[in-house]
Amino acid sequence: MENPFYEKASASLDRLYSWSQMYKRDWRVYAGMVLVLIILSFGYSFSAPKNFPVHGIVTLRQGAGLSELSLTLKRNHVIRSATWFRVTVIILGGERGIQAGDYYLSKRESSARLAWRMVHADRDLSLVRITIPEGFTVKDISKLFDERFPLFSHKDFEASAPEGYLFPDTYFVYVNATASSTIGFFQDNFHNKVDPLADEVKASGHSIYNIIVLASILEAETKTPEDMAVVSGIMWKRLKLDMPLQVDSAPETYKTKGLPRAPINNPGLVAIKAAIHPKDSPYLYFISDKQNQIHYAKTLDEQTANINKYLK
Repeated sequence: MENPFYEKASASLDRLYSWSQMYKRDWRVYAGMVLVLIILSFGYSFSAPKNFPVHGIVTLRQGAGLSELSLTLKRNHVIRSATWFRVTVIILGGERGIQAGDYYLSKRESSARLAWRMVHADRDLSLVRITIPEGFTVKDISKLFDERFPLFSHKDFEASAPEGYLFPDTYFVYVNATASSTIGFFQDNFHNKVDPLADEVKASGHSIYNIIVLASILEAETKTPEDMAVVSGIMWKRLKLDMPLQVDSAPETYKTKGLPRAPINNPGLVAIKAAIHPKDSPYLYFISDKQNQIHYAKTLDEQTANINKYLK
């Protein structure tokens, strides 16, 4: 016969064991959930913000402390947590480990990756190939600078760039280029290419300013070096005879005599040399047909005949 006391004790032990097992299982579940939440929280804190400025450039000011730089990055939506960014930088390079300067943000990056880049001065300032064709205007050149150049101000460039003196060429431009910096190296290239022609310009009897203005007309009106030289001779001849130039690319020349007040585009070296070294010819007039073929005339009657033949 079983003892009732032992039966009750055994039942109590069974319940206690069941409770302990349940508590043990619950503890593991809760611990696992807490761990997952911690991992997700860390992951979120280090992930790129939703409005991360892809193709932007962030500038870390020289002499600024880590706290200021971290807040700058957070304010510009580059990182989510200034605190965890600072901790990461300190772990990687110490309190003063971050390197000042411009950093290009070509894609979304975690704050840990950005911290590594900024400790190691990995600025990712890539070079972009920009080609300026002969005859491009300041506005044409401005359009070449797209979203890859976030610091470039089209308004400042178009207001400040001197028409005629931005030399057509192929350039490799850093993505952090500004309006003023691009104007500077376009003009530097102009001087590198044109200054060696100073003696030839002086021998021509014309100022470099008038040479560039006429060269811009040649760039707009002609296509071949041969035509540039002949039309240059016609233009200088008409100016000498006090005749209006009457070229379609500069409408003001139909109303007033002399060269336009400023270059109408940015001419290349061939056009500039043609303006310096015009070719003598018996012609005083020219037109360009619909296929950009030049037709010359010695008299106004011949010019009228060419217009009727090729343009009507």
